[in-house]
Amino acid sequence: MVTVQLRDDGVTVARLPDVVDFDTVMALRVGILALLNESDCRHLMLDLSRIDSFDSSGLSMLLNVWQWGQATGTALTLAAPPPFISGMLRLTQLSTLLAVVPSLAQALSTHRHTSGDGDRNLADQV
Repeated sequence: MVTVQLRDDGVTVARLPDVVDFDTVMALRVGILALLNESDCRHLMLDLSRIDSFDSSGLSMLLNVWQWGQATGTALTLAAPPPFISGMLRLTQLSTLLAVVPSLAQALSTHRHTSGDGDRNLADQV
């Protein structure tokens, strides 16, 4: 299940569960695409920090979500991937396509600076 951690001014932060694999990706994809379809979601940040198990179907899902975001004009950022997922993203070269940042705080900070909302710290709200 996707857990929404924050909704603020067009930004939605959602945490993925500890298992993202063949058995879970269909339900996760439905949940994530529902978030992308929300009218106020202009930037979706997926918190990957809690994932313990991740397979190639998870990579396929992330690519599908990115493609849907491109079609709907919604930015996608992958935040805090564990080292094994970072390695998979590099090996498949998806890290050249997808926005990947080492921490959720950095993703939120980057959004704050690019949106011109310098007085607010979204990272404090998560």
